Amino acid sequence: MFEPPIHIVFTVDGGYAMPLATAICSIASNVSVGVELIFHVLFSDFPLPLRQKVEASLNNIGHRSATITWQEASTAGLAHLRINNKNLNSLVFLRLLIPQLLPEDVKKAIYLDADVVVLDNIVALWTEPLSDVALLAVRDRIGSVGSPAGLQNYRELGIPADAKYFNSGVLVLNLERWRKMGLSGRILQYIAEHPKYTLMEDQDGLNAVLFADWGELDFRWNWQVVPNMKRAIHAGCWGLGLTEKSIVHFVTSAKPWLPGSQSAERTLFYHYLDMTVWRGWRVPVLLEWKVAAKRAIKSAIALLHVCRNTGHAGFAAGADS
Repeated sequence: MFEPPIHIVFTVDGGYAMPLATAICSIASNVSVGVELIFHVLFSDFPLPLRQKVEASLNNIGHRSATITWQEASTAGLAHLRINNKNLNSLVFLRLLIPQLLPEDVKKAIYLDADVVVLDNIVALWTEPLSDVALLAVRDRIGSVGSPAGLQNYRELGIPADAKYFNSGVLVLNLERWRKMGLSGRILQYIAEHPKYTLMEDQDGLNAVLFADWGELDFRWNWQVVPNMKRAIHAGCWGLGLTEKSIVHFVTSAKPWLPGSQSAERTLFYHYLDMTVWRGWRVPVLLEWKVAAKRAIKSAIALLHVCRNTGHAGFAAGADS
């Protein structure tokens, strides 16, 4: 049974204003205007003019029952937690505090990373049975906790190597259970106490503590983009052959709004971007050329090393004889 409103949460700073507006518009444009949507944006360092542009973008859609609530949230208490990814900051841990930051009467919420576009009706995700687990999520391309990029200390934690490892970019959260079980504190404590084993920030903490307390969603709800140039390399990744997409998630640093992105899915991002006040914006051609040139030089240097270590070395030896 569908019970409105649908609560959708993002945790962002002003650097993600344009992708955030794109994600919000992708959701609102695929839902009936009668469905109430409440977007909760937990933010840090997000200037008012940028917030107004996000609001104006949603207004462009004409969804009368969709609203945005803005809540500034301090990350000072999270600054001690280790971050391995140079593209992230302490905001990545803020999703773990959603049960405390949202009103007590909000008992369920969808969390989304801001680097997604939603191609389907979000009602279908909202109505997935949650039962008594802490959250619903999609398996990460990493596959299982025992994979090289999974939980480094799964044995010490007593977690089976084949236990599925989920991605934290799309979550349906059982906020009642989180509050009752004190899950935010437990996950943050794990991350603080295991810094050398925590490679994927909040995601490792979630998988370590909730390995037996989550339900699996179909891969289409978090279709994780691997760049075209790397898909052959990642051919063994779990889920790579699955093609149905309801939420496209640009999980790598090759974001479609940054120069150098070559994924076929970037056209989906631009489709929804053109519903925002940033309509018509594209990565400047000069920046694209600059990145392409750097990539070509890097490839040429790598090829030169190969030649020196294989065929060229053999040719030189033959010439000397």
